[in-house]
Amino acid sequence: MPHRNLLFISMLGEPSLYKVEDYQSLCPSGLEKDWIHDWYGDLAYRYGFDMEAVDVIHGDTLPDPIDSDTVILGGTIHLVLEDKPWLKTILNWLRKYRKLKRPLLGICGGHQMIAYNFFQGNQLIPRENGHMFGTFPVQLTEAGKRSDLFQGMSDQSEFHFANSYHIVPHHQADLTVLATTKDSPAIAVDYGDHWYATQFHPESHKETWACNAKSDTRMDMSHYKTRHDGPQLLENFIKLASIQMEKADNHVKT
Repeated sequence: MPHRNLLFISMLGEPSLYKVEDYQSLCPSGLEKDWIHDWYGDLAYRYGFDMEAVDVIHGDTLPDPIDSDTVILGGTIHLVLEDKPWLKTILNWLRKYRKLKRPLLGICGGHQMIAYNFFQGNQLIPRENGHMFGTFPVQLTEAGKRSDLFQGMSDQSEFHFANSYHIVPHHQADLTVLATTKDSPAIAVDYGDHWYATQFHPESHKETWACNAKSDTRMDMSHYKTRHDGPQLLENFIKLASIQMEKADNHVKT
């Protein structure tokens, strides 16, 4: 049986902010799309996916949405409210992909892009306590405790963060908050139709932040732990996506 396609969309940053030479310890190209593929391609394959990774900012073309069975939308150094052609390209693509009701995991800026653009009234605002850089625990809501996205996790689960803005959901927004922190009300969200998103970075390694810190003096590497629960959450999502796509295939057959 041919494998399905898992698309990773990198939108880390333009050259003025994202210097690839700072990241060449992670992979020879220094491009996020390549180190993510190196790190997680085998995991995706284990659950029946061939991973494809693209970087729109660096000239890659997004495939037709119908050709992507599952999507992971990465974070960005930019604010997703900026007037950037590549942000508009990705957003327009996501609007088409959303109609397919196929799985997606948005990460950090990806989470913010979805919350702000797809759910009316959600606010994307600076954090009152400033930037949040480091490895921190999250508090699961009752829905989060029941969600398969957080299977095997608890309020002691910790994740890597790197954000200065956060989402404040509108009280009537049709979404489910899965996790919070003491000063951010929507750290992980279920947006329905198999779309999930996290403000933290489940895909990252501590080495990711060491590279980022070369250009960002706000970051203190002593605040990051080597181990975090992100890889488990990423595997949970890919497993959920595999199950959902199998259900969709069976529905078509019947």
